[in-house]
Amino acid sequence: MPWTKNRRMIADGWRDLEYLPKGRCAWHCTLAAPAYRADLLPGRLQTGLNAWAARHGLPAGGAFTDIGPEALVLWHGTSLQRSRQILQHGLFHKRGLWTTFDPAMAHSYCRWRSSQYDTEGAVVCLVLDPDTITEGVDYSTEATGRILRFHHRLPADAVQYVLEPEDIRFTGAERDRNLSPWPRARFKRQGGHWAPVQKSPARYSETESYSTVEQFAKLCLCRLLQEVGVTTAMEVFSVLYALISPWSALSHDAVFRLVEQMCAPGRRRRRPRALLPCKPLPAD
Repeated sequence: MPWTKNRRMIADGWRDLEYLPKGRCAWHCTLAAPAYRADLLPGRLQTGLNAWAARHGLPAGGAFTDIGPEALVLWHGTSLQRSRQILQHGLFHKRGLWTTFDPAMAHSYCRWRSSQYDTEGAVVCLVLDPDTITEGVDYSTEATGRILRFHHRLPADAVQYVLEPEDIRFTGAERDRNLSPWPRARFKRQGGHWAPVQKSPARYSETESYSTVEQFAKLCLCRLLQEVGVTTAMEVFSVLYALISPWSALSHDAVFRLVEQMCAPGRRRRRPRALLPCKPLPAD
């Protein structure tokens, strides 16, 4: 099964990486869904769903922008097959439809469903306007407010992103053109090393370029720390593996070396472990 606990990560204190895949199995929905939780870390400006999307090389959704900071961002764990039906017919279940503010909880259900029915899992991300629904009429809350159980169908156009095993897809009707996705990088084997597909050095921004996958990863982590200040190992892994293709160009150990070089653990122990810049970052 793809979701076997990674005991090495737990033993080393990286509990948020307990399901870090050793290979490519269910890669994106395992990393990208729980990575959204980093926005809730103390000391970090909550940047919202669109910033999460941009950091993963995805379009920002117009629905989230139009509703504003009060938008309800909800997650629903399901199977890959049902996620595709959801995009056609919306979400509904006769016993109620469970959604959650906690993407790690949705991914937990995704793992359970995959094991129970021997199928691939997926996680869908929905955006709802709180002014259009009423507690007690449209939904009830469970698990101290972390779960919203809807009593009716939710339309397909409420789904903004689908996190599949091998891809993250933007499915919203409108894009926010004011927020550009972070650049992606494609690499190829050349002389025993990974090199950019385009002519090296490849441009990252107007002032920066890269010639190796490690240089690209360092630029991404530097940008991440500049934008958010406080991050997690889960978010670092999620962002890097969403932006780098193929995934095998960057090993787990290379990511940890980069984290050790550029980050230091926060003073207070948390789950997930907070990471701070260990030295001043370059100015923009």
